[in-house]
Amino acid sequence: MPPVVSIENARKAFGAAEVLRGISLEVARGEVVAVIGPSGGGKSTLLRCMTLLERLDAGSLSYGEVDVAASGAGGASVYAERDVLKRARARFGLVFQNYNLFPHFTVMRNIMDAPIRAQRRERAEVQRRAWGLIERMGLSGCADKVPCQLSGGQQQRVAIARALAMDPQIIYFDEPTSALDPELTAGVLRVIRGLAAECMTMVVVTHEMDFAREVADRVVFMDGGVIVEEGPARQVLDSPREARTRAFLARIEE
Repeated sequence: MPPVVSIENARKAFGAAEVLRGISLEVARGEVVAVIGPSGGGKSTLLRCMTLLERLDAGSLSYGEVDVAASGAGGASVYAERDVLKRARARFGLVFQNYNLFPHFTVMRNIMDAPIRAQRRERAEVQRRAWGLIERMGLSGCADKVPCQLSGGQQQRVAIARALAMDPQIIYFDEPTSALDPELTAGVLRVIRGLAAECMTMVVVTHEMDFAREVADRVVFMDGGVIVEEGPARQVLDSPREARTRAFLARIEE
């Protein structure tokens, strides 16, 4: 079975700054991968390239049998036509650091909008799914509220529900708790743990090392635009092989 997503020899620069320098990563079905590393190491750029918010300068990207980008002449990335990119976008969901909810939409409409507009699904079926997700996320009583009436933790759980409503094969989380205080963080991490227990395929950029140790199957440590070390979560976090990994973990544990 092909990996859910595969990115190979990925390169991305912004001006003279090369942010990704030959990254290769595959994620298998049902796997939870935690991506850790210092700020500026390329973690968020990697996610943005994998979710088509940015285009690779070089390298390839595929979702299963859907080839999104291939290495062309000189290694430069050549992207597929629009209909292929649309098929790829249907494979994943993305939960942003700062929620990115529509501020004038209710919780229910935030969850229902994309499945109806982008996937052309029946409204009644989407609404049933949305009610189930609202209950699952602990948001009962919030369906008719708008984001400004919710706590940060509630908004992030709406964002997770919105991603799940699209029935993706994989969900990406970009520092999903960095804007939350510890009490609200616990609620969001509880939801992600539940998804992991259900074998949801996930890539989570996180600074929560205890969470990564507990939930992730594999940890990827990035620094300077490269993958310095990767392996089983407990091995990387408790017995890292690379000096750069050890130095990073020592700094955040101080």
